[in-house]
Amino acid sequence: MAPRIHDSLTDATIPIPRRKPGERSIYVCGPTVYGYIHVGNARPPVVFDVLVRHLEGQGDRVLYARNYTDVDDKIIAVAIEAGEDPRAVAERFVSAYREDVGALGCRPPTVEPRVSTTIPGIVAIVQKLIDGGHAYVTEAGDVYYDVATFAEYGKLSKRRLDVQKAEYGRGKSGEAKRNEQDFALWKSAKPHEPAGARWPSPWGDGRPGWHIECSAMSHEHLGDGFDVHGGGMDLKFPHHENEIAQSEAAYGAPMAGAWMHNGFIEMDIEKNAAFPEDVLTVLHADPDLRKISKSDRPKLEALLAKGEARSAEERALTQIYARKVRFAEWFQLRRLRTRVDGEAIRYWILGTHYRSPLAFDLAETPDGAVSFPALEQAERRVEYFHDTRQKLAAKLATARVSGATPGKLAGELVQAFDAALDDDLNTAGALDPMNRLFARANELCDAKKAPRDDLEALVQAIAHVTAITGVAEGDSDAFFARVTARRVEARGLDRAAIEALVVERTEARKEKDFARADRVREDLVAKGIELRDGPSGTTWRAV
Repeated sequence: MAPRIHDSLTDATIPIPRRKPGERSIYVCGPTVYGYIHVGNARPPVVFDVLVRHLEGQGDRVLYARNYTDVDDKIIAVAIEAGEDPRAVAERFVSAYREDVGALGCRPPTVEPRVSTTIPGIVAIVQKLIDGGHAYVTEAGDVYYDVATFAEYGKLSKRRLDVQKAEYGRGKSGEAKRNEQDFALWKSAKPHEPAGARWPSPWGDGRPGWHIECSAMSHEHLGDGFDVHGGGMDLKFPHHENEIAQSEAAYGAPMAGAWMHNGFIEMDIEKNAAFPEDVLTVLHADPDLRKISKSDRPKLEALLAKGEARSAEERALTQIYARKVRFAEWFQLRRLRTRVDGEAIRYWILGTHYRSPLAFDLAETPDGAVSFPALEQAERRVEYFHDTRQKLAAKLATARVSGATPGKLAGELVQAFDAALDDDLNTAGALDPMNRLFARANELCDAKKAPRDDLEALVQAIAHVTAITGVAEGDSDAFFARVTARRVEARGLDRAAIEALVVERTEARKEKDFARADRVREDLVAKGIELRDGPSGTTWRAV
């Protein structure tokens, strides 16, 4: 069947719109580059990377745009604090973002527009909205969108205009708005803001508001009525709602054929925490305590400063805030990647349907050591995939042509895999036939005789599912080398000492001193080192 997705605008599952034969056009809201991203920020690039791969696998040419918001109040704040030019700050974190999502196996989009290079287009659309009576200029040089002029405002988020509040948006500057819900299209420059944060405009020097940026960038690269607009669930309102109001008022056509939103990655601070009953009582009494906030660390420090003077409730709060701070530290993707491979993080993300919430779990021992049970399990699974691919290649190299008709299982599992992705990009459902393909490959690798035709069919099937998921797609030797290097460093092991022990064991075996060879192997196993003896010698991995 044709691929279908859940459209947030109509709240229905529909065939993915197609504006042009043989082509798909997708715009996804990218990061605001003022710091390192967290794991939740990684979900959209992974989800939409798989969507693009799946559509390309069906023969479509996909024009995929994902932007960088490199002009923003948060970037300016970081730049002022660091004494840097805002554009230098943005450039640094653009590079960091590319490195982080690249480590998760995300391929670069077709185009990566930036706000800073789209200023003329932004000014043009703002002027068009002013000319059309949808925006107004204040005496201070700010430009606001007049929400009351767009009759369909709220159709995406299903929010009534009379109950919406301006604090949901970023257009809160100035005192001259006509309506509380109006949002900024252009913000006049403030005296304290650096030169790298302002551009000339008909209304004075300033910078664009957040929402107008994506309307201009998507229009410039994809035009009107492109196929799919995607992003996180948090962007549905106000960001995407405001994009619709701006774009449709300016160009008189639907902005996108369908809207696709991924769910949150949530931090369950209670799971694996072993909180005592008094702490659970405090936690359950205030739902906001479950939310991670930048204020958690100052609050923890204030509680710790009280020492023995803390009340029973404050002691309970100390444990809660300590765990929240711990979660926030490891929720940063860059830091998490020091403990779990990016490919495993990708597999973990794909194990849950993109519209469902995904829980980030962390376990902590009394001595402060942390582990990530679900992610570590995902890494072991990815290791199994790569190991199976290597075994399959070795088996195929010695297999003979049987002349028998290949079994149908590989083809049937590929069909089931594709069908799951056609059904609202059900990656969780697609992983089942993918796992069954690898299980079958292992069965044949372990068999004394395996028909070459069946092995070749499995190689082709596995190549297909790994290319679409982006998991176990790359060089397996490189994967194991990367994981081993990280584990050796984390355990404080000496690589040279390990290599010396491997050589010692090899020499002992040559001398038929098998007792010594066994002792060396046991020593290495105790260190978490696995040895593999093959025709070309002995290799090792950290497991």
